[in-house]
Amino acid sequence: MGVFTRPGVTIDLSVPFVGADGAAKPLRSFLTPGTPFILIPTFYHCPRLCGLTFAGLEEFVNGSALRLGSEYQIIAYSFNPEEQHGDSEERRARFESRLKVPYAAAGTVFLTGSKESIEALNSQLDFRVRMADKEFEHSSALFIFGPSGKLVRYFAGVEFPPERVDAALRSGRGL
Repeated sequence: MGVFTRPGVTIDLSVPFVGADGAAKPLRSFLTPGTPFILIPTFYHCPRLCGLTFAGLEEFVNGSALRLGSEYQIIAYSFNPEEQHGDSEERRARFESRLKVPYAAAGTVFLTGSKESIEALNSQLDFRVRMADKEFEHSSALFIFGPSGKLVRYFAGVEFPPERVDAALRSGRGL
């Protein structure tokens, strides 16, 4: 399990995912035009690692010099095809309740998807997940993309230093 992707990869923004309204739409429809974004593969009801990933993400947002929603977006998607949009909205609300800085509502988008959509995006990211003993085995990472879907950088683990993530987001503005 792990992350094996390389900066410069461009993801297919036409892959459909399900947003807050329960409708499947192309990934690009959830993005704010011209804005870099953080993409996070996750499992909303993960009993271990994903909670630590979100705690690290909360620390990043609360310590960032950039404003969530106007200077960058966070797009999370579940790699568990059994999770539904209600699960994503519950997790989004919990995440937003822990933010200590102002943000625009469009800044956080939590998605679910079909097995095919999840596998397509995981494959493009080279983010590897597998089921073992009725639990997902996976790593933790956040991916920084320019507005066109070009990967700028990724951060593996559960700690995301604000100055380094901010720099990656700034460098992704024109991509």
